[in-house]
Amino acid sequence: MISKPRCFNDLLELQRILDENIEKNRKNGFVPRKRNVLDILLAIDDEFQEWLRELPKEYNFKTWKQKEYSREKELEELTDILFFFLQYCNVAPTFDRDSIVAVFSLNEIGKNEFKSQGTSLNYLISKFKFNLWSESTDFAFYDYMKIVYFRGFTRQDLLETYWEKWQKNMTRINKDWVIQE
Repeated sequence: MISKPRCFNDLLELQRILDENIEKNRKNGFVPRKRNVLDILLAIDDEFQEWLRELPKEYNFKTWKQKEYSREKELEELTDILFFFLQYCNVAPTFDRDSIVAVFSLNEIGKNEFKSQGTSLNYLISKFKFNLWSESTDFAFYDYMKIVYFRGFTRQDLLETYWEKWQKNMTRINKDWVIQE
């Protein structure tokens, strides 16, 4: 029975189910191409860029653009990043699943701890990007979780938002994600 996730292993199982369904041939005849590790890393990076565009103006790199901030949209984009990290964890042979489970299970690092250590969001963003593309994906996931906590979100926020988005994604496979005839 499929149920709301309570831990990282539950997320991995839900992601496995979603990916199996995404990989199936669609009702309209579309046959998805098998994703590879580069596809997943590019998707993580793309979702990360989408998250950056949802940041409030003091962090948003689009300094020229006036945009209303939505905390809900920011959390949704952070959760979209998680979808692809989970996919990566399920398929990448070098991803240290045990360390990722441990990182997800760590007590949440408070914003005040970051400030006392002199950590800035800009630093975390740079570190994430570097680790994602330098074959240190385990460290990139750790950086991702630091960003989640730095922005004031919790592991529970991720679990709940993932569950909502997972259910929506399961219905999108033969709807939003194909050309309708």
